[in-house]
Amino acid sequence: MVEQEPAAPAIKSVLICINRRFHGDQPSCAARGSEALADALEAGVRDRNIDVKVERIKCLGQCTKGPSVRFAPGGRFHLGTTDAHIPALLDELEAICGTRDEDPGPPLHLLGS
Repeated sequence: MVEQEPAAPAIKSVLICINRRFHGDQPSCAARGSEALADALEAGVRDRNIDVKVERIKCLGQCTKGPSVRFAPGGRFHLGTTDAHIPALLDELEAICGTRDEDPGPPLHLLGS
């Protein structure tokens, strides 16, 4: 009998660290532009209708290598992310997560309150 490797967990979210350290000598994702990256990822997910939740979080524990992005659950880290990486990240998310069917609006978590 051949054992199959367990399937990777389905990616449900893309996590973007927006942590800002207030000590000027300590690196942080926000100080390196992660908030603008989060805006770009949210817009791309909305425009492409990608079936994934975009979450801004306070820390991924990779401050010295940020801006940090991670596909979750269990996905790999994307470290040192820049604007130039956004199209490839969106392509990867679309390939992994697919698109939402005939949904006329953005995901509720992307709507402002």
